Amino acid sequence: MIKNLVLATGLTYAVIGAIIMFASHHAIYRRATQIVAGYPQMLAALRAQRHDGRFGLTVLLCGNLLQVLAAAGSTAPLSQWRYPAVAGVAVICLYALSRLLIAWRIGRSKRDPVPQSHKTLPIYQTRRSLRLVEAARRDAEKRLAREYADGPTDRNVVYLGRDWECRWWSEKFGVTPGALRNAVVQVGPMAEDIERYLAMRSHKRYPLAA
Repeated sequence: MIKNLVLATGLTYAVIGAIIMFASHHAIYRRATQIVAGYPQMLAALRAQRHDGRFGLTVLLCGNLLQVLAAAGSTAPLSQWRYPAVAGVAVICLYALSRLLIAWRIGRSKRDPVPQSHKTLPIYQTRRSLRLVEAARRDAEKRLAREYADGPTDRNVVYLGRDWECRWWSEKFGVTPGALRNAVVQVGPMAEDIERYLAMRSHKRYPLAA
């Protein structure tokens, strides 16, 4: 029978820490297989389980330290068992309160509505991914604005494959995109032919007074 309170406390803490670590790693493994079902919330739950594992490791190390002290000659009567028991229960209660706060935050994040601009990425909605998507969107807008300001590379042929090119040629000829597309169908994509065709159409529509 163990008569040293330091050794008994160390063994107890080591067993409790090992149990917490085993439960945490088992929960992490079980949740990791379901990560596709709810990516952001599942990652938050995995982070909480990681905190459990660290807490269990801390308790285990404390138990091992007490065992080392007992092996070095430290001793205490078993009649003082209330002090380490109260200390252990207090630490576990404080950590349980912190875990409840983490669980409340996870549940709140599930209830929070997804912003309208990010509803296209509900699965990969994390802070980093949303920042990357927003940065990519801004870069695309800047690139399109720069291309629109510079205009088409080939000014002799009218390409209507991209929206900004269609708007650019429409503004150049002073017609609507629909009229421009009709002109391309009638005379082809050469800019000179289209300009001549649109000029003829304009003169027919508004004849000069005699």
